[in-house]
Amino acid sequence: MNNFVKTIAAGAVIASCASFSVNAQQDTMQQAPKDSMQQQSANFDDTTLLKFTMAMEAVSDVANKYDSKFKSVESPEKAQEIQKQAQTEMVEQIEETGLTVETYTTIAQQVQTNEKLRERVLTIARDNRQENS
Repeated sequence: MNNFVKTIAAGAVIASCASFSVNAQQDTMQQAPKDSMQQQSANFDDTTLLKFTMAMEAVSDVANKYDSKFKSVESPEKAQEIQKQAQTEMVEQIEETGLTVETYTTIAQQVQTNEKLRERVLTIARDNRQENS
């Protein structure tokens, strides 16, 4: 469970950073829909939560892939380059599941504070693993 929450938190932070970079270039007029999504209650359907678990797994895989590269970096410039590559790949993985980075981040944040949603996500993830085993 702790590992699960840590993975979600790490993925959310990285995805948020990547999302911020992309959205910083967009017009602030688009802020209202994001705010309403951030405040949306945990009314996600099982399909969306399944996509979230798949995205979370993919984000975790990317983080693991870049972790050793990041630890062996000697210059801040190279570290920043590797971080940017990891963020880009994480965003691609999230979007390949059919979620937006914003939706992924919203769910990740809510899973950390909403026990009922966390249990739903855990159940969906377990069921999905059993089906794919």
